[in-house]
Amino acid sequence: VNNHKILNVHYRLCLKWVAVIFFTLIIVAGSERDKRVITTLKYSRYYVKPTVVNGKPARENQFPYLVSLKEPFRRISRTRIEWASFCGGSIISESKVLTAAHCFESYNFYYLRNPRPIRAVAGSLRTKLIHSGESETTENTQWRKISRVIIHRQFHFPSNDIALCFVDKIWMFNRNIDYIRTAKWRADYATKCVASGYGKTNSSVDDSISPILLMANISVLSRHTCSRLWEINMDTFICTDSALRDVAEGDSGGPLVCHETIDPAEEGEIGLLVGVVSGKNFDLTTLFTRVSEYHDWIDRNFASRFRSGVLYFIIVLLVH
Repeated sequence: VNNHKILNVHYRLCLKWVAVIFFTLIIVAGSERDKRVITTLKYSRYYVKPTVVNGKPARENQFPYLVSLKEPFRRISRTRIEWASFCGGSIISESKVLTAAHCFESYNFYYLRNPRPIRAVAGSLRTKLIHSGESETTENTQWRKISRVIIHRQFHFPSNDIALCFVDKIWMFNRNIDYIRTAKWRADYATKCVASGYGKTNSSVDDSISPILLMANISVLSRHTCSRLWEINMDTFICTDSALRDVAEGDSGGPLVCHETIDPAEEGEIGLLVGVVSGKNFDLTTLFTRVSEYHDWIDRNFASRFRSGVLYFIIVLLVH
C-alpha cells in the first residue's frame, strides 16, 4: 500500500512538472513570436534582411548612383581577395554614400568603429568580385576604401536607420557612375518608384542570392495609410504594400528612387532618392527610411566634414 501511495505521489509530481514545462514552452514560444512580430518594426534589432524578390536584371548604367558595400569573403592570394556584398548604398556627392545604419550593427558595430576592411564599389552589376581592394578607377567600375562612417545618434532599429559613408578618394563621375539628389520635401510619392539590389529571383526561402544586380518596381503607401496600418506615427518611414501585391523589396541600405515627384530637388531623368531600405516585417512588408526627414542631418554632417577639410588645409599652409 505504501509503495502504491509513493508511486501515486511521484506520478502526480511528474504530471505537475510536465504541465509546468509545457506551459513554459508555450510562453517562451509565444514571447519569441511576439518579439519578432511586434517589435521587429518598432523597437527591436531583430529584423529580416530584405532582398529583391521577383526582380528583373538591371541594365548597364541603369543605376549609376548605386554602390555595393563589400567585405572580404576569402583571400585567394596576397593581392587577390574575393569580396561579397553585405549592403547597398547610394552616391549622393563626390565623397559621400548614403546607406542604412543597421548595416554596421553586426559584431557590436565593428565596421562603424573600424571601416578599413570594407569597400564601396560602383559600376559593377555583380555581387561577388575578385580584387586587390585598393582604391581604383577604371572605365566601368570604381573601388573606394571607406575612411569614415557616421550613423544617426538616435539609431535603434528601425528608428533613425540612416548612415553616411565617406570614401577615401572622390568618385569620378561619368556615364557609368554618378550621384543622385536626395529628397527635401515631406511628401507622398506616386507609385512610379524602383528599388535595386542583389536579391532572390523569387520568394522561395531556398533560393540563393542573385549574382547580378536586380531591379523591381515598388508601390508605396501614403503617410496617412502607413500610420493608420501601423497605428503609430510613421512620418519618418516610407511603407510598401508588397504583402498585398507581391511587390519586391530592395537590399538593406539600398535606394528607393521615385520619378515625377513634386520635390524641387529632383532634376533630370535619374529620379530622386526618397528612401533607404531598412527592414522587413514578418508579413514581408518593407520599410524604407524616409530621406526627406533627415535632410538637415545629411547636410549637417556634410558641412562638418567640409569644415574639417578646410581646417586641415589651412593648418598645412601655415606649417609650410
